[in-house]
Amino acid sequence: MFKPLALLASGLIVVLLTPGTADALAYPIRDSPVLTDNSLYDSGKIKTSACSNGALSTDSSADAKRTLTALWRCMNASWSAHFKRAELPFTSVKLVVYTKPTRFCGRNLKKGLYSYYCPATKTAAILADKEYYLATRVIYHFQFTAGLYSQHLQHITGITAGFSEAPYNGESELLEQNRRWSLQSGCLGAVFLKSVWKTAGQGSEGWPALMELMKMNGDYGSKPRYYGKGKNIASWLDRGFKSGDPGSCNTWKASSAQIA
Repeated sequence: MFKPLALLASGLIVVLLTPGTADALAYPIRDSPVLTDNSLYDSGKIKTSACSNGALSTDSSADAKRTLTALWRCMNASWSAHFKRAELPFTSVKLVVYTKPTRFCGRNLKKGLYSYYCPATKTAAILADKEYYLATRVIYHFQFTAGLYSQHLQHITGITAGFSEAPYNGESELLEQNRRWSLQSGCLGAVFLKSVWKTAGQGSEGWPALMELMKMNGDYGSKPRYYGKGKNIASWLDRGFKSGDPGSCNTWKASSAQIA
């Protein structure tokens, strides 16, 4: 879920920046505690759990569907328990895995759009096709899947609504807000992966390999820049993984350089 550039004109406002803040925080998020001080950040570390069946596979579409479903089940269980301990409201999210292009939540799952979270039904979909999913390194799918789940967390905690309603003054600020949202979902996904890595990650290339892969990705020269530079994507993933704590994923207070 991104705020599209097509909505730019309707979101224009005047933003006055405090002298001296431009380099550190060019576009600060103001008057939105649901973004900057969300209760999720104070929920503590997620507890370690076993998820051996969630070791992802790209051997076949059937194996992909089976292991994705297992990993998703572990995420529902872990986050449900975490929210309960923190006394935060929680609802599970359903996953559907397709092996061929299809229509989902008003969108076409196909080349260029391989997954989508539908907030209206609290359902996510992944296209585990031969062309892309089965041809992509397994290590990538761990962060991709956990990040998709995290969009549900952002939805139920009010973060996505706060993001959607946040005012902006021009394309540059709008894109920075999009990157804050995207990088946070990745970081939260890594928080979960830390809790199950000894079992779900067993036999994979390993976390350092994923960090190197993500550094080579990102949207360095492309426009519009919704996702962030590869080094920043890797940095936020590593922050979540090393801490195992959602509190480390507050991208809404981070400097502009950290989410560039």
